[in-house]
Amino acid sequence: MKKITKWNRLIMKWKSLTIPDGPYGDRARGKLYEPFLKSYGKNFKVGAQAFIFNPNGLSVGDDVYIGFNSYLGQGEIDLEDEVLIGNFVSLTASNHLMKGESFRFGGFHAEKIAVKKGTWIGSQSSITAGVTIGRSCLIASGAVVTKSFSDGWIIGGVPAKNIGLTKDFKEKYEF
Repeated sequence: MKKITKWNRLIMKWKSLTIPDGPYGDRARGKLYEPFLKSYGKNFKVGAQAFIFNPNGLSVGDDVYIGFNSYLGQGEIDLEDEVLIGNFVSLTASNHLMKGESFRFGGFHAEKIAVKKGTWIGSQSSITAGVTIGRSCLIASGAVVTKSFSDGWIIGGVPAKNIGLTKDFKEKYEF
């Protein structure tokens, strides 16, 4: 893993401008990030204008897709195999700390985010620090996920809560 620097970011940004949209372009953007990732599997794809603030803290499994204009922030983030992240999603694995009466110069506290195999995070959702999402979950568009959830749930709302089970889990466990 190479350390990400200001120059690496600038070069990646310039190269990204020349990469076309679509599946081949998404794969090319994924390849740009790979040398800087903590670990990665095969077929990592990144949509146009997505931004990974801390690629050195990101682990991705096989067949992971990060959607258009999504943001993966400071801290450690673990995306297992077949995770699908929609457009305009925010995964932020750190929180600002207060110093005096302001958050501006208080620093931050990082807590790992983990997203298990086969989960789909719908567009415009936010996942906050310290959250683990189980296998085969569906995060509804616009959800703000502030706590962890186990396998197979449909999760939605602000703040997010269980709103049902995915079809495969209903059949498997006869709910």
